[in-house]
Amino acid sequence: MMPADCAAIRSVRRRLLRAGAAAAVAAAATGFCRAVLPAPSEAGPAGGRVVEERETQFGRLAVIEVGRMRYLAYGPSARFVFQSALDLDRPHELAAAYTRLMMLGVVYAQPYARVVQIGVGAGNMTRYAIRTFPSMVVQAVDIDRHALELGARHFGLSPHPRLHLHVEDGRRWLAASNERFDVIMLDAYDDESIPAPLRDVDFFHLVAARLAPGGVVMQNVYLPQVDRPQLMAAIGASFDRIDVYRIGQSAVLAAYQGAPRDRRELSERARRLDAELRPAHSLEELLELRAAAL
Repeated sequence: MMPADCAAIRSVRRRLLRAGAAAAVAAAATGFCRAVLPAPSEAGPAGGRVVEERETQFGRLAVIEVGRMRYLAYGPSARFVFQSALDLDRPHELAAAYTRLMMLGVVYAQPYARVVQIGVGAGNMTRYAIRTFPSMVVQAVDIDRHALELGARHFGLSPHPRLHLHVEDGRRWLAASNERFDVIMLDAYDDESIPAPLRDVDFFHLVAARLAPGGVVMQNVYLPQVDRPQLMAAIGASFDRIDVYRIGQSAVLAAYQGAPRDRRELSERARRLDAELRPAHSLEELLELRAAAL
């Protein structure tokens, strides 16, 4: 799930309020928010432009541009919920802060070559990971083929020898896989929260069984929509440690087995990766967003 760019959304909100329309906006001091907007007219919501629109089994799916930001948004009813974002002026960067935090999996996991991502959307994280980390092979799993198709048409999600796309239910795919992964990225949301089959105790038992020794699970958490104690308990039933990273109303959990990861060692590893790979977003700086609790 993708927080939208707050500057653009605040501008949209102001125009909507002047027009007498309703918009629910969850703002964060960090400059990111998640927006729920009325379904777009032909001209798009509050001056935004609808690039392409489809009806799917999961509701209406649209690519919407607001200024220089492009969004993939689901609308199961009369509202659209932004799921993916692309800054058209910085297409090789990650527009949402939580997606940058998800990249800390490469700092925790040694090695980090075998990756599975459950919940791909338009493929922003997938595309960035393939571009930035040359040893990484990604199994990218999403239940909605339309999201992947629109990702390919409008968000730069393109074929690559190290990228394998799967249109499949994430839990079912993981259960059928015999592979163990260094990094498991969990970013599957519907319009309400993390789907129930992807947040119960049995699911995280399955995730733990698919994690390679020394690996890590990165779980995206949009705080206003998640039962935090319930999620922490479900993850904690299968993992020894859960480190928390927070920015605004988003958090990313790093779950793993064994002793706590030494912060100095993580920083040193991040510094080496930054120097070697020169990612668009410094891994060492992202480690500074460590939080005491969810």
